[in-house]
Amino acid sequence: MSSAEKRLVSVVLVLYNSYEYVGQCLRSLGEVTYRPVELVIVDNGSEDDSVLCARRIANGFDFPCVLSTLGKNRGFARASNLGAVLSKGQILFFLNPDTEIYPDAIDALVGAFADERVGVAGCRIYYPDGKTLQHAGGYIRDNGLTMHFGFNEADCRQYAKLKDVPYVTGAAIAVRKDVFTQAGMFDPGYYPAYFEETDFCLKVRRLKYRVVYVPEARVVHHESTTTGRFTERYYYLYHKNRIRFIIKNFSLDFILNRALPLEQKWIGMIEPEEQAVPLNKAYMANIIKLPATLFARWRTDRLLSAPRIEDTVSEL
Repeated sequence: MSSAEKRLVSVVLVLYNSYEYVGQCLRSLGEVTYRPVELVIVDNGSEDDSVLCARRIANGFDFPCVLSTLGKNRGFARASNLGAVLSKGQILFFLNPDTEIYPDAIDALVGAFADERVGVAGCRIYYPDGKTLQHAGGYIRDNGLTMHFGFNEADCRQYAKLKDVPYVTGAAIAVRKDVFTQAGMFDPGYYPAYFEETDFCLKVRRLKYRVVYVPEARVVHHESTTTGRFTERYYYLYHKNRIRFIIKNFSLDFILNRALPLEQKWIGMIEPEEQAVPLNKAYMANIIKLPATLFARWRTDRLLSAPRIEDTVSEL
């Protein structure tokens, strides 16, 4: 396929106080072998020098860059949607600023979209040592807990085949732009982050498109540099959006007979001093926001006009 025939890929990078990592992320992007490509940067009201750093490095690229700055943190979903609107590509590649991408990763992702049934493609993601797997596609438990295939395993090529998965992580997720629009983009209700990609992949699958894990699309991820991994704030945001995901996407019968029993079992297994307070806050937040969540559920069902998918895992 000639360069003129190849699809334009728009890399969408959302910044939020990302100065520590965005430099190495952009330097890795500067080494990608795929063309044509463009970079769309949306800054979510950073209070550090993220924008200055990004602009300085992007000015040296041999491909175009668009930069938009928001006055305050609008959340990952809303900022990503803006990046999609500003983009010109047929393929959108949403990339976290705390990642480093391998030079041939975009080539592999674009190759997966040769199958027009593929709507979303995700990456093989490593921890910073470049050897330990963080993500090789994901699945969802009955109570909404998101799990990663390959998590914390040494990479011995055991996840070396392209495969269909329930979802892929938003740290590095490629989407056909027409499918992104058809599925209603990311839901800003998952504020400020977590579960917008899980929700989106479910919508794509309801539209009968494939969500695939692409092993040759390799990325290193430093993970949760904005909210902090396993902090009280992290647990609150994760569980708040996890519960919203359940209410928005699953039938009442499923919630009563599968989600709630697994939730009760899981609560008996966690460390209460670590998660009890943020979990209770998350429950309360969802009670308060229930009317808004039910409206989002109705709006999604009306947009998709497709049966629910409840192919979750019932074991812990």
